[in-house]
Amino acid sequence: MRHHISGSGRAVVSAVALAVVLTACSGSDGGADSSDKSGKDSKTATDTSSSPTGVISLKAAQDVLLNYAKINNEANAAQDPKKIAEIEDGALRQQSQATFTQFKTLPKKEQDSYKVPFYYPVKGAHFYIPPKGSENVFFVDTRITGKNIEAGRRRLIAFKQTKGNEGAAWKAVGVGNLDSKTKLPKIQLDGDGFASVLKESDQVGGTKLAALHGLSQDFYLTGGKSADRTFAQNAFVKSWKKDYADRADFPDGCVNGKYKAAATADDTVYGLKTADGGAVALYGFGIDYLNWPKSDGMNCTSVMQIGNMPTVTDVYLDGRDTSTFLTRTDSSLTMAVVPPSGKRVRVAGYSFQLIDAKG
Repeated sequence: MRHHISGSGRAVVSAVALAVVLTACSGSDGGADSSDKSGKDSKTATDTSSSPTGVISLKAAQDVLLNYAKINNEANAAQDPKKIAEIEDGALRQQSQATFTQFKTLPKKEQDSYKVPFYYPVKGAHFYIPPKGSENVFFVDTRITGKNIEAGRRRLIAFKQTKGNEGAAWKAVGVGNLDSKTKLPKIQLDGDGFASVLKESDQVGGTKLAALHGLSQDFYLTGGKSADRTFAQNAFVKSWKKDYADRADFPDGCVNGKYKAAATADDTVYGLKTADGGAVALYGFGIDYLNWPKSDGMNCTSVMQIGNMPTVTDVYLDGRDTSTFLTRTDSSLTMAVVPPSGKRVRVAGYSFQLIDAKG
């Protein structure tokens, strides 16, 4: 998966979001508690008939991570949507495949970067594996290495066992990127070293995990009238609110615009319980942006020229260079830290990707 923000219509993503956009499946800085037991599930590495086991062994989870990087590199180099579907599912797969669809419109330098391999080293990675009988989901906090990748970058990835025509397979379904100054809270582990994954129906503190994507959309729909009570006002949330405030902010005052809620391929929330009783959550949400001329006439019509936005015109609008009404759909992959009580949810990072446009 490579995160990419594409421009079309008016830009819906403010500058602060660019800081969390990573290339060629880059990882994120920081990580969870680095003590001996932090995610190093030694019990699952030496499973015996009398030892507690996880939903996957440590060795198998390591193989899943290594294979994810290998197939990801192959898919990126060839822009192969079928190959990326072998290792990704849901909103994560949707973002990757949308980038492949839009690939021809990217700058050459960006296209070339897809051919440069990256790696998720097993050494230093923290595997958070729940005990057998839990939902078949596990998390990995991993470094990312490779040419031109900043040292220390890390990423939190959620893998889920999915069933298809060819049997069950572990696929990446959620991702969170951390900047160099941000670390995950300590993850809760039981006496056998197993983590606790949470379902989206679970409530953490005063927040039901399933509500996170709808509350995140609220910043685009109302500026945060409902969500302000739940979320801390950090730079990420402020960027969402700025997008809402600027939704019809065109220099000539000739174009109007509004946001609407949209669905992604999968808005499921994946949660990992933290030692303080809170959670780290990975989830997606979709947003439609619709713009139109405020009035008739040449001036307003000319503002709708979108010939300088090839991602829309060449890929989605069959080369047409004008649109009276343009709707673009963006998907956000988001990571949030949910406190046990008494504090507000903190968005720890997100990345937007254009996944559709109609006009």
